[in-house]
Amino acid sequence: MPADKPPETAGAPPSILCLGEAMVEFVRQPDGRTFRQGFGGDTSNAAIAAARHGAAVGYVTAVGDDRFGTDLIGLWQAEGIATDSVKRSQNAATGIYFVDPDPAARQFTYFRSGSAASRMVPADLNLQNLATAEILHISGITLAVSESLSQTAIEAAQQIRSHGGSVSLDTNLRLQLWTAEQALASLTTAMHLSHIVFTSIDDQLSLTGQDDPASIADRMHLLGPEIVIVTLGGDGAYLSVSGKGHAIPSAPTDPVDSTGAGDTFAGAFLAWWLETSDPRLAATMASIAAAATVSAMGAVDAIPDRAAVLAEAARIGHKLPSR
Repeated sequence: MPADKPPETAGAPPSILCLGEAMVEFVRQPDGRTFRQGFGGDTSNAAIAAARHGAAVGYVTAVGDDRFGTDLIGLWQAEGIATDSVKRSQNAATGIYFVDPDPAARQFTYFRSGSAASRMVPADLNLQNLATAEILHISGITLAVSESLSQTAIEAAQQIRSHGGSVSLDTNLRLQLWTAEQALASLTTAMHLSHIVFTSIDDQLSLTGQDDPASIADRMHLLGPEIVIVTLGGDGAYLSVSGKGHAIPSAPTDPVDSTGAGDTFAGAFLAWWLETSDPRLAATMASIAAAATVSAMGAVDAIPDRAAVLAEAARIGHKLPSR
């Protein structure tokens, strides 16, 4: 069993940097007429999940010089996430989106065109943090929001690799933002820079037509990543490390809202992997965290912390792999 106390991270420079766009979310409530305000954005969710599981995390983005931007910065700081790589824009607003929840296929309505994050350029990067961090986490959404944000993410990936760090990529396909052909080309470029890739069966069906996890992982390994995780919804996940596959069991859940489940999986995995260097243990803990996330509404409030995941692992008798 992993240690129940995380490493001391207070005041530590970020070991994990997550780069992308965070937004304010409005989730439709069961009455169909009212919305509950929260926060979202895939890499922001992953950053929060990693921080709640004990990692030293920083977020890289831009927000507007508005109330929503202030609220997001306050959220990250409350979670212990470093914000010295967050830019405040005087000329662009913070993005927002609306969610219609569903246990399997939530629907999004975005108001993010021209947002502060979409206008980021490589010159906005905090190179000192990239020189000292161990992992940079980006996503397909990061690459899709705008050409300049995509260029910023690729530059950040090249920077962290030049200093011996690793790149983590979540394919997180959103066909509202680009075509499958555009996504495949951009994600392939990013995979050449990545050590870890998270994807899903749904993403791969849309991108490549493949639905066999082992074949998906084998194809991705050829592009460079050492670790590939294919999430399988309620069936857990498939982990491949340099071509050696492992079935990762799912955890019991009562699905309410799938928002943020994949982001939680990625963030929890990165925190546990960084701490233990054991990808099977990390994937097992991440699977439990993701199952907890779909049992509650919204992206951030549903993300469990380290203690909750350890308690659930003990309750369900999950046999965790030894280090």
